[in-house]
Amino acid sequence: MGVLIGIVGSTGGKDSPSATATVTATATATGAQASAASPKTTTGSRQEAASKEGIPGDGTFLVGKDIEAGTYRSEGKKAYGCYWARLSDTTGETGAIIANGNAQGPAIVKVAAGDQAFQTTDCKPWKKVG
Repeated sequence: MGVLIGIVGSTGGKDSPSATATVTATATATGAQASAASPKTTTGSRQEAASKEGIPGDGTFLVGKDIEAGTYRSEGKKAYGCYWARLSDTTGETGAIIANGNAQGPAIVKVAAGDQAFQTTDCKPWKKVG
């Protein structure tokens, strides 16, 4: 199964972007092939790995493997807005979103031990604060 998620924005106003999210899914496996196919975890284009102290930038980070559960704080957006999501799985399906948001300024998110992953896009680095 292929999944494409994109955010398109306009920089018409300095801090008031106009954004449209597009989600396209195409099934490529059927029957036994579908059950054998497993979703990939996309960790984005991050130059440094997440550490116990924080999350460096864009990507999808597995809780308990890439990052620890806890409370994280970001100074907010890089350009168009800081998007974050707590995920119950990494399938890319809308139903996997436990909670999400678009922060224009500083943001605080509590990543629970039961979350499977945390996704972040266009946010300044997240620092673990609790």
